[in-house]
Amino acid sequence: MANFCDLPREIRDMIWPLVLRDDHPGVHIFGQYDENKKGMAEGRSLMHGNPFSGILSEPSPDKYFTSLDKDRKNENISTYLIDGAMWNTCKESRLAIEKHYRQYEWPTDSFWHTTSDARVYNGYPHHKVFKVPSTGYFEGGSPHYLTVFPRRDLFVFQPDMLDDVDWYFVGSRPRKGDNRPAFRRLQHIAIEYDPEWSLEDRESSYLAMSHLVEAAFELKDIQKLWFIDHSLKRKKDASYFDERTEGWDWRDGCERLNVFYARDMKFLEIDWRSSCGPLEDWDYVKPVLDTSCQVGSSSIAFLRKFRELASERCDDPRRCHYRLRDHMKHCEIGLLGWDDL
Repeated sequence: MANFCDLPREIRDMIWPLVLRDDHPGVHIFGQYDENKKGMAEGRSLMHGNPFSGILSEPSPDKYFTSLDKDRKNENISTYLIDGAMWNTCKESRLAIEKHYRQYEWPTDSFWHTTSDARVYNGYPHHKVFKVPSTGYFEGGSPHYLTVFPRRDLFVFQPDMLDDVDWYFVGSRPRKGDNRPAFRRLQHIAIEYDPEWSLEDRESSYLAMSHLVEAAFELKDIQKLWFIDHSLKRKKDASYFDERTEGWDWRDGCERLNVFYARDMKFLEIDWRSSCGPLEDWDYVKPVLDTSCQVGSSSIAFLRKFRELASERCDDPRRCHYRLRDHMKHCEIGLLGWDDL
């Protein structure tokens, strides 16, 4: 069998695109950076100079999503792992991935930090900025590069403690003197739903919801804060799901993404606001470690209670026990189930 490098250039040029990820909104999983874990495999922070350096880290192996294949161990299913190795495999692979993502067509992050005129990016059309990529790497050891699309992809955040997160910063909102354009900031942030948040008469449940409501207000400038319910899987005989991957609804000028692709599964939006059977196309897959007598997911009831608490916060901020920054609106809330690819 011939070595790859011995193949004709024309053949190699046909093979490289097959390594790259499909053109779908991706899923990227990050942990919460902990200075005490510095040097550990899961403790590596995003590179110095990145807006999320010291905030986001590689996900911890004990928080990997459960593998869909019982014969395979759990692993990081982030989309950034599909083609990340192409950045430093060889010169040819690097040229191939640079050509594919065309990052050279856009000003670098250092440009946005040094320019004094934010109007320079006003003329960029939305259909282009929607797919502007950003590439970085985790510090420590040999760098493993990761490419994401800040405006299009789903960023799953796995914090150790909900009350130990500066959501205002996670949203990467512009601050005074910050001229970074909107397409450099995250738009779709996700948290994994925990059924314990719905338990009645528990102070911890109320506190968790309070912290998450706070997050929704602090993230008011993103498109949507999503909750992933791992116990809800799309039925095989479910009705047709109209995937919206381009993210732009010309009727109302809003982004309407409803599906995100990981390495071995995809996450689909569930219409939790619907009053007519929002779960009729979904199966309840009881978590392996769940020993309760629960017969269905509680995530929809949780989100409806979440909406009530957020409304109370708008009506009377003094009734809520968290930081106030004069935010009188919150980001949209969404629910995601999953399906096989």
